[in-house]
Amino acid sequence: MRKFIDKCMSAVEQLLNWLAVVMFIVIFCAAMAQIVMRWIFNNPFTWSEELIRLLFVWICFLGWTFASKHGTHIQITAVINTLPPMGQKILATFNLLLTIMFSVLLVVYGIEMTRKGVSLPGVNFAMVYVACPACNAVICIYEILKIFDLWIPKAEVKEASV
Repeated sequence: MRKFIDKCMSAVEQLLNWLAVVMFIVIFCAAMAQIVMRWIFNNPFTWSEELIRLLFVWICFLGWTFASKHGTHIQITAVINTLPPMGQKILATFNLLLTIMFSVLLVVYGIEMTRKGVSLPGVNFAMVYVACPACNAVICIYEILKIFDLWIPKAEVKEASV
């Protein structure tokens, strides 16, 4: 079962990585096109800034997802480092549970916000708002898996399945 979950999460991570790369490329191309149209042809696009803003919001949420997966958020470890290993595990679990609770709130209210999404002519802001519940749902899964890894290391899972 754990092998299947790891494969699924690896596929999700690859998809998110490619999505972020594509979004960065689209942002770059839209910005360059806007510059050319504004300065050379004196006829700027009306949609490029909104597209860039929408994709930037998505990239911020994807970045939060990546940082959560790899544990690269800023941490102050002065207190944690003074604790014994069991205390460190308990505090890490508490931290992960808080992150899960916060992400669940963002999923719930993000879905509500997406449903109420404001629409302007040509722009549906639900596309922006859906980044919040989508990325936070993935963060919840990552954090739950971290808790399992913390208390049941993968080596023990392999031994139990043999």
